[in-house]
Amino acid sequence: MVGIVLAVLLAFASLSATAGYLWARADSDRPAPQRALPAQWPSKDGEALRPVPMPGGELVTALPTDTGGQVLCQALDQERWESLLGGKVLREVRDGACHVVGTTAEVLLTLDSRAANLQDPSDVEVAGHPGQLEYLPPEVNARLDVRLVDAEGTGQVHPYLRVELSGNAGVDTLTESVAREVVQAVSAPGPALPAQAKDGTIPLQHPAPAAIVDAPWPMISWQLCAALTRELGGTGKPRFDGSCTVRGVEATYTDIVTPRAFPERIAGRPALVTDELVAVKLTDDGSQELTFTGPGRSLRSVAEAVLPRLLDR
Repeated sequence: MVGIVLAVLLAFASLSATAGYLWARADSDRPAPQRALPAQWPSKDGEALRPVPMPGGELVTALPTDTGGQVLCQALDQERWESLLGGKVLREVRDGACHVVGTTAEVLLTLDSRAANLQDPSDVEVAGHPGQLEYLPPEVNARLDVRLVDAEGTGQVHPYLRVELSGNAGVDTLTESVAREVVQAVSAPGPALPAQAKDGTIPLQHPAPAAIVDAPWPMISWQLCAALTRELGGTGKPRFDGSCTVRGVEATYTDIVTPRAFPERIAGRPALVTDELVAVKLTDDGSQELTFTGPGRSLRSVAEAVLPRLLDR
């Protein structure tokens, strides 16, 4: 009798396991639920995409904040994003991060100076770079940190690419796929980060003329030095943070929002001119600004002479 009861119980268990497997298999074979894309886009705090140059080598980790978000969003084209996420997507830059919303998943990509505080992550390799992946099944989301360069993080150097993804089942695998393709896209052969002295200065280079808008910080500094020395003579002293000093005149690039009004125009751009400072707003849809300071010269004349080169006109 005991044997018969055990046999019946085992049969029921086997049937239950088989049914559970088939149910799970059927559930996994179903198409992922679709959700409507936002009606308002960019979102309230978002910025539309704009054309940006793609940096090569390690310079992708030395981009101004908003530029970094633009580069990450455009590392893959619209078609590739839709192929990865399995449906229509919208892209924007929000708080310096690339924000991608699809019908089945949502992605946030950020360049950061510090690694994320992940809980019990797994070590992974992403396109030849070390990474750590955190999978949070209750919320169906994942976070992945990839270290792009060995340099220490600073205000201008962001060694870590962070990918955060939420959606349906399989987000950990999808997060790795997104990270791998973005890393491959932004890791084209190119220059290494220049070494910094204790005072923030970097070795002087003489690049071909190019626009400083949306360029990496060191490239901005080299372009500023090239333009100033061409106008003033002497030798430029570039710093990693997007500034250069030549014969007492300092040009400094910033991407921090300021309360300045720009009532005048220099080289076609809105400008503020005082006895001690000239500030020029470089873009209509961002906070990128260039200032000139220094005694003994007409700062307006200097700005008028060098801006066309710095705007690549």
